Amino acid sequence: METMRYQETKKSSKGPIIAFFLFVIIGGALIVLALKSESEPQIIGQNKSDVQNLVDLSNEETVPTINLEDIEYKVEDKKITDQENANIKANITIPVISIGKEKLEELNNKIDDQYTQRYLSLKEQMKDAEYKYTYTVTYNKYDNTLMGKRILSLTLHQRVIDDSANKSTTDKVECFNIDLETGEEIAENDILVSMLGKDYKMIVRNSIKGYVVSKKLMDESDFTYALTGLENYYIKDSKVHIIFNEGELVDKKHGVLDITIEEE
Repeated sequence: METMRYQETKKSSKGPIIAFFLFVIIGGALIVLALKSESEPQIIGQNKSDVQNLVDLSNEETVPTINLEDIEYKVEDKKITDQENANIKANITIPVISIGKEKLEELNNKIDDQYTQRYLSLKEQMKDAEYKYTYTVTYNKYDNTLMGKRILSLTLHQRVIDDSANKSTTDKVECFNIDLETGEEIAENDILVSMLGKDYKMIVRNSIKGYVVSKKLMDESDFTYALTGLENYYIKDSKVHIIFNEGELVDKKHGVLDITIEEE
């Protein structure tokens, strides 16, 4: 009986190695192809149109410079009279301020309330007064351009006049200072430090001291004043004036003091 022989055929071990190298070669080729076909990154500003767009945007955001002399404003009279009380009457003229076509409602109302309410209180107090009086308010305005600002200063003079003697029994001056570019009131310290520098308190003190001593309103040894920042002030002809009402700095008999602050 013929012997049957079986021959087992073994699989070759070279197949996986060949497949691995094919994978590496094909994958590398695909990566190289992808890199070559990718567009180059673009830097902002490399393109002329990008630069121009940034310049145009910058120009749009730039705040235009305002010519201070072109600012238009108006100060109109508001007259208030009253003769209801036989012992005291009112003759009030106060300002109404507008910048351009817009009225400064908050400031206008503040001034109106301040003087009308003061009169109404006085009217009640003097309803049984022995003599006749007139409560008057008048104002002056000063326009100044300095330190890159255009400033409107208003001084309001309040008096109670004894009609029979035609003489003021009380005097009081109050001031308002408006930045015409913003429509806002300007604080005293902001003006003084801008005009006089960091030593403004000493400069103001020396000016006030020189005034009261030279006018013999106070002995130099009695002078102890220090700036508070709450003084009434106004600007006229680019000079700061500080107001002291009756009894605020010197004896009431000397009345209202208007002191010009001189730079040292």
